[in-house]
Amino acid sequence: MTRRAETLPNLRAICHQQGLSLVELMIALALSSALILGIFTVYMDSSQTSRMSTGLARIQESARIATDIMARDMRMVGFQGCADPNSVTMNIIADNPPTTDFFETTLRGWEVADGTWADGSEFDGDPIESAAIAGSDVIVVQRGDTMEIELTGNMSANNANIQVAGDDVDLFAQNDIVMISDCEAADLFRISSNPDSGTWAHANNVNTTNRLGQAYQASARIMRFSSTAYFVADTGRDDVRGADIFALYRQTNNLDGTALAPQEIVEGVENLQIEYGERLASGNIRFRPADEVGDMGTVVALRLGMLISHADPVRDDDDAADYSLPGQVITAASGGGTVTHPEDRRLRRTFTTTIMLRNRD
Repeated sequence: MTRRAETLPNLRAICHQQGLSLVELMIALALSSALILGIFTVYMDSSQTSRMSTGLARIQESARIATDIMARDMRMVGFQGCADPNSVTMNIIADNPPTTDFFETTLRGWEVADGTWADGSEFDGDPIESAAIAGSDVIVVQRGDTMEIELTGNMSANNANIQVAGDDVDLFAQNDIVMISDCEAADLFRISSNPDSGTWAHANNVNTTNRLGQAYQASARIMRFSSTAYFVADTGRDDVRGADIFALYRQTNNLDGTALAPQEIVEGVENLQIEYGERLASGNIRFRPADEVGDMGTVVALRLGMLISHADPVRDDDDAADYSLPGQVITAASGGGTVTHPEDRRLRRTFTTTIMLRNRD
């Protein structure tokens, strides 16, 4: 009896225990839901911020790469060694030369209105003519590109062979175009011999004459002729929503002067706009679009602008903003402007830089 009596209070305690009431359960569920919702909201906001930051970082990196690549070429417009292009006219003896007047063709630009913008130029009928998007610009830069090649001796006459040596000799083949210059003269010719021999002939079977402008000395510089076009085109790829992805392209030339296939260099460039800075008689620089420049020989600076987007749709709403580039405002598709951009959720930014041309006064 004593043992049983001792257990009765415990039984009564067990019997009096109760679970959560319905109200308490609902309050607990509400608090848990609010907490989970808050955590989810913070996660989504952080994820969106991260995507925006990543998109902006990639856009800025694309702008830096595109600007660096183009600026390197554009600063060297008309480079022909230490020969001043303003006072030394290049002597061109190569058959089928890539230019007949180096000073006049070292810098050219086009405002692309349709697929016939290149009529009358070396790009007429070339894939670049149809690939370059309307409303954007095309710029072509010609210059000498220094090679690891040097003369091993003086030429005895202006029709003598050129003796060369260097790491880049084996890059050249017979009939390739070569620039040679010193501070007093510059020539453009084709190699008529086997370049690997170290003896470069310039016979009149691939040149209009076998005589250069002068007999060059060992201090002369050997260069390759470089002609580079920059333009914006459709990559043929689509983003996750099916919108076209554009990119900056570059087309260069082979050593024999023929054009290589265009090469995509930076994804996301939607538009390229360039203004050309003319040196006026007053000494001031006036920036104008290519079709308003009377003489490209007076251009001493370039103002370069790009509209760049990121392929991921990271915006919360459609992009209906206008973007100002040198000489052109890019409006949203519904804005009715001359040049437009898609009203999608891609992140966009503009970048503008001014480039001074080293070989122009």
